[in-house]
Amino acid sequence: MADKKTIVLGDVIESIKRFFSYLRSQFMLIALCAVVGLVLPLIYRAMQKPAYAASTTFILEEKSAGGGGLAGIASQVGLDLGSLGSGSSLFTGDNILEIIKSRVIIEKVLLTPISGSAGKTLADLYLEFSGLGERLPAPVSFTILSDSAAAPAHSVYQDSVLYVMYEQIAKKNVSVDRLNKKGSIFKIVTVSQNQVFSKNFAERLLKETTTYYVNVKTSTAAANVKRLQARGDSLLRVLNAKSYNAASFQILDPNVAFKSMSVPAEVSSRDKSIVFSIYAEVTKNLEMSRIALVSQTPVIQLLDVPKFPLMDDRKSYVFLGFAGLFAGLLVGFFLCLYLYTDK
Repeated sequence: MADKKTIVLGDVIESIKRFFSYLRSQFMLIALCAVVGLVLPLIYRAMQKPAYAASTTFILEEKSAGGGGLAGIASQVGLDLGSLGSGSSLFTGDNILEIIKSRVIIEKVLLTPISGSAGKTLADLYLEFSGLGERLPAPVSFTILSDSAAAPAHSVYQDSVLYVMYEQIAKKNVSVDRLNKKGSIFKIVTVSQNQVFSKNFAERLLKETTTYYVNVKTSTAAANVKRLQARGDSLLRVLNAKSYNAASFQILDPNVAFKSMSVPAEVSSRDKSIVFSIYAEVTKNLEMSRIALVSQTPVIQLLDVPKFPLMDDRKSYVFLGFAGLFAGLLVGFFLCLYLYTDK
């Protein structure tokens, strides 16, 4: 039994020696795989275009105000403030992630001018560095000729080019996500071949989203405030007119024979009191609506903004070289193992 165990162990050791001897004989194959694994990632890295990433993080704080008795009081003057009591779900959850990458927001950002570029927009810059402008059947420009002039209407061709840019940017250049799946901190990352485009696009994307978000979120409350303000101003003008009218009927030391002269003054004073009461209620409702508007206005607080110089997101030559060399050696070893087992 002892001799049998010795023979088996000796066979194993002999097999290992033969395998390593075979590996030494296949040194050129392993070396070739290692060289290929080293060179291919370096070639790929040299062919890659720059990828400058600009990231912006912000906190979104939702606010909602309970309408309570406000809606009932406002209904007395014909206003509907019921929406103040219910929080809108338009921007809750993951909806804001899709709104940031929506066509209306991205196209607005693309049409914003670049500082110090004589009206040149981000859309013009993107057409230059992306190579899209060279592939178009006809040249196109989105340059703004004057800062004070109104934005010109775009042609069908310009709108088509904007749509192509929107699709490319939304799929390849912009990513939006939460830092924490249950949190309210969001991160916008823009990656492109141009540092100026990446930085400006990330910053302005958040700015346009904030403007759109606040306008939609507070549109109903702001409209109610505007209507109450207009009604209050109208009542104030009527009240002032009644005050002057009542004063005109005041008679100093009236004669007893002319008591009927006090009737117009009494009527005017009564009308003045009624208008004053209505004006007081409208003014109170107006102030309550303003408070509700402030409490409903969301807060977007910036945490991080991109700064020059931006970092290139491409992997370094050293990292790719070591990774490719290791992968090549591994492939060469398993290839030799496969050829050895076939013998």
